[in-house]
Amino acid sequence: MYRIKGRQIIFIMKHIDITEYVKSGEGANGSSYDKIDDSSIMLKLYNTDYPTQTIFDEQEVAQKVFELGVPSPQPGEIVTDGERIGIQFRRVVGKRSYSRALADEPERVEEYSREFARYCKKIHEIQCPEGMFPSAKEQFLHMLDVSKTYNPEQKAKIKAFIDSVPDCTTALHGDMHMGNVITTLPKGAPMDTPHEVYFIDLGYFSYGYPLLDLGMTYNICLTADEDFRQHDFHITGELTKVVWKYFVDEYFFQEDKLAEKYFGKGITLEKLNEELAKFSCVKLLLVEFNLGFLPENYLPFVKRTFNL
Repeated sequence: MYRIKGRQIIFIMKHIDITEYVKSGEGANGSSYDKIDDSSIMLKLYNTDYPTQTIFDEQEVAQKVFELGVPSPQPGEIVTDGERIGIQFRRVVGKRSYSRALADEPERVEEYSREFARYCKKIHEIQCPEGMFPSAKEQFLHMLDVSKTYNPEQKAKIKAFIDSVPDCTTALHGDMHMGNVITTLPKGAPMDTPHEVYFIDLGYFSYGYPLLDLGMTYNICLTADEDFRQHDFHITGELTKVVWKYFVDEYFFQEDKLAEKYFGKGITLEKLNEELAKFSCVKLLLVEFNLGFLPENYLPFVKRTFNL
């Protein structure tokens, strides 16, 4: 919680002893820990340079997402170890991200990719109540406005595309990729073994056109550099291309025929990938917003896609 003293906001957080936790994972923004003497608690500690207000915002959003009925770990208190700030969550025992599962069992790439796609579709069946979450389009337009990568003419082209995206109230994860969806399926267990799937890292949860939510998965699978894939997702570019093949088939070309819904009858896989590339470029605005710059390897892709 926080209190206001004059014009200054003073954050008041519970102090925890980090020696009572064991590290269980690491990501771009921080590390996760399990409480040694309480199997019901896990802790996400953010890097020291991560904005404090963003952490408070993420905790608030995570609570709203949980109340909306999205399968996600229930958030708890905001805490500090004296240097870093974090959020406690209900621990999901035996969890693995889909990226970790793919790294552990690459021979099961089709099974994991298809299940990941099915759960992405499930979240896109949820409608957000008015006023509960921000608009993804408005977020991206703001990120474009403050971008230092593009000149005014280039921004105008990207803005025209964002403006053309239909408005709707569909729930969007905001940073959906294989590392932000976890499964409790044990390594080696058949896919029909009872297990649970949860969405994590919900700080950019929003509402909008579902295809805006697929851009990060596209980037990781098709445009990210190899070092990034290996460091953050523990999988190779060769494998992510296969992930994308099965993901697209499961998401767009099954009985519900979402490919036709979004792009019309007769849409080919090649043409669909061309269309999704535009949404992928929009998602890169989030990458730039978080890093303060757009990694150079992405810029040729954006320029080619939007003919900048």
